[in-house]
Amino acid sequence: MTPRPLTPLDAAELLPLVQGLAAHHGDVSGATVATLSRDLDDDWFWGVGVGAPLVGYALVQRHAKAQDGERGADLHHLFVDPRFRRQGHARRLIAAAEASARARGCSYMVIGAHVGNETAKSAYVAAGYAFNAPTFWGFRKAL
Repeated sequence: MTPRPLTPLDAAELLPLVQGLAAHHGDVSGATVATLSRDLDDDWFWGVGVGAPLVGYALVQRHAKAQDGERGADLHHLFVDPRFRRQGHARRLIAAAEASARARGCSYMVIGAHVGNETAKSAYVAAGYAFNAPTFWGFRKAL
C-alpha cells in the first residue's frame, strides 16, 4: 500500500485511528469528523494515510527554529492499526511525511514520543532520527 495525501474527505475514516492513538496513550480523544475535516481543510496540519479504508496515518504540523531562520515540520501523529503493524506501513508513512515536508520547504523534521515508548524510539532511530533526551519542561494553558 502506497501512502497518499489526506483530504477533508478522509476525516470519517481518520477519526477511529486518531481515537486509537489517543487510547494507546490512555487518553480520550476529543476529535470529531468536523474538527479533523476543518484542520485538514485549512492546513492547520496536513497528513498522509495508507490503505483503503485507512489502516494508518501520519499528521504533520509546522515547526520552526526562528533563531536559525529554518522552517521545519513536526510529525505530530503516527499510528497504524495494530492489526496491520509489522508490515512496513509506519516506515512508508514517515517517508511520505518527510517528502511532503520537503515539498513545503521544510529543512528538518522533529518527532516526539512518550518517555519509555521504546518501540517508537527504535523505529525513529532506524528511520535516521537522532535521539535527543528531553532537556526542557513543557507547559500548557487553556485559552
